[in-house]
Amino acid sequence: MTAPINAADLTMAHPIYTLSLSAAQRSTLEWLTCNGALYAPLAADPEQIAKDCGNSVSTIYEALNRLAALRLIERKGPELRVNPRFFFAQNPEVLQLVLDALQAPDVEPDERAQQPRRTSPADARRRRQVRSVS
Repeated sequence: MTAPINAADLTMAHPIYTLSLSAAQRSTLEWLTCNGALYAPLAADPEQIAKDCGNSVSTIYEALNRLAALRLIERKGPELRVNPRFFFAQNPEVLQLVLDALQAPDVEPDERAQQPRRTSPADARRRRQVRSVS
């Protein structure tokens, strides 16, 4: 049997405010989060990030390097992914919902769920009628 998962297992050991992120690093991280890099690796173009965030391209490259060094983002070739621990640290209510879901028992179907679905007489009549498509 595995040990239960708690909040400390899914959050960051160091709060985000202790990392001294610059405004460019914060906006880059926010851009990645808002554009789906939290859920799946994203092939992000630094020029597009720079344009959207109002920074220079070199500033974005520096921000991406620092975020990767801090492990707030993960690089796999040209694709970037935001560390989910960052998201959970920023959203403790979602973290609690995930923890509750992991601790909850699985749903078990009963006898009624195993029976074939009943159809109403009106549904049965509709299925018997052949209607033209034109």
